[in-house]
Amino acid sequence: MTEICFEKYRETFIFSCRGHTEYASAGRDILCSAVSALCYTLAAYLEKKYCSGDIENYRSDMESGSVTLTYELSDCADESAVTEAVTAILAGFSLLAESFPDYIYADL
Repeated sequence: MTEICFEKYRETFIFSCRGHTEYASAGRDILCSAVSALCYTLAAYLEKKYCSGDIENYRSDMESGSVTLTYELSDCADESAVTEAVTAILAGFSLLAESFPDYIYADL
């Protein structure tokens, strides 16, 4: 099962995704592919926002079956724009978890 969590601790936002869905065999698992695509989308978006100065203290740790992304909003950030984009990507994880609760758990 894949477990996905997004939380805020003080000023730091923390996204984590752990495990494989085991919906199908490795290389044929469309749910793992969907989760991976959303993880890479979120990481790419946060990297872009880090480079533009909208977020700071960005860290990305991505390996097979484990993703952790952390960041803080910078003082000059357009907070609503960052929040809306992250919320939209997280909605994809929620939809997957709702549709496949035996394989994906999301605490968003």
